[in-house]
Amino acid sequence: MHPFLALALLATAPPAPAWLAGDWEPYSNAFIGLGMLRIAPGRLSWKECRDVPYEVLSVAGDSVTLALADDSRCLLGGAPPARIDSVRLTLRPNRCDLGVTLYATPAARANNVPDAEGLYGKPACPSGPVSHAAANLSTTPR
Repeated sequence: MHPFLALALLATAPPAPAWLAGDWEPYSNAFIGLGMLRIAPGRLSWKECRDVPYEVLSVAGDSVTLALADDSRCLLGGAPPARIDSVRLTLRPNRCDLGVTLYATPAARANNVPDAEGLYGKPACPSGPVSHAAANLSTTPR
């Protein structure tokens, strides 16, 4: 890709919403092993993923979809492990809980066929996790 075209495409990417930034802790059993999710403008850290660049693909209301850098080391469990291509993050109405949907390929994302789903939350929220949210949400890696 021509450098000027790449720069133009980045300039048209929507900005990440302010609520996205910060630390998010796993509530769902499927994501406990991944540990804390740390999101900063343009970068995220998550288990073996350290300071991985991302691009905001879309923002729709309280949902944002991120594409991880092609050279990221963000992996889903399984045999063999699959690389995480993109992440959809949806802020729940309580403003504390975050639905996390992982996709291993652009095709899976386009067809809304997640490879894993779960729930994260803000550690500073007084309510903590919704008491039964993790039990009622599909958290099994697919």
